[in-house]
Amino acid sequence: MHLGAASTPDTEAQFVAFLKGIPSDTRALYLLGDVFDFWFERKRRPFGFEKTLAALRDLTAGGVEVFFLRGNHDWWTFGRLESLTGLKILDPQPVALELCGKRFCMAHGDDLGPLDFKARLTRRFLKGRLHIFFARHIVPERWLYWFAAKWSNASRHSNSLNPYTFNTDSPLYKFACQYEKEHPVDCFIFGHVHRPIDISTPGGAQMHILNDWTNGPSWLEFDGEKIVRKGGKQ
Repeated sequence: MHLGAASTPDTEAQFVAFLKGIPSDTRALYLLGDVFDFWFERKRRPFGFEKTLAALRDLTAGGVEVFFLRGNHDWWTFGRLESLTGLKILDPQPVALELCGKRFCMAHGDDLGPLDFKARLTRRFLKGRLHIFFARHIVPERWLYWFAAKWSNASRHSNSLNPYTFNTDSPLYKFACQYEKEHPVDCFIFGHVHRPIDISTPGGAQMHILNDWTNGPSWLEFDGEKIVRKGGKQ
């Protein structure tokens, strides 16, 4: 969803409506990262997104478990998001779990598969403990959010010039092929690349990649037997 991104100003209203429309008998909701275009917890900062946080809090209070797998835009949670909403962080990624007898492997996906030098350097810069301490306690807040906006806009501009193409050389596909050699799995679900992908792996698992919300709400629904892609422009 990348809530807060200047390019998608109406997405929060769509997301809140989606959350409020989730049936009360739903067992769990899994959010696979980049829900926020930038989420970085500092002690005294008001976070905004009040309607989203309230809708998530209503879900968990009503008995729906909400799980969050952090993305590369909202990785910096340090307990506040959980306390504000009642959701649970699943970490480390990928997360392996069994639901209704089916074995799932889920992750946001930015850290999986063979990464090039630029991706490894970016990960070290954004997720290194020393850098995070520096950003939380020393860097002026306005600088931090200025940098985040520049980073997000540059990423979107780059993606518009060089649209992502999914194929058998894609890091997530290579990861899935290697993972299923060592672990039993029926279904992989990833985010990150903003493309709706539904394919099979060589080992026979299903692999689904979530779409973004450019064309409206889009999600995967599991009824205990099969997975169906819902909403959005297919």
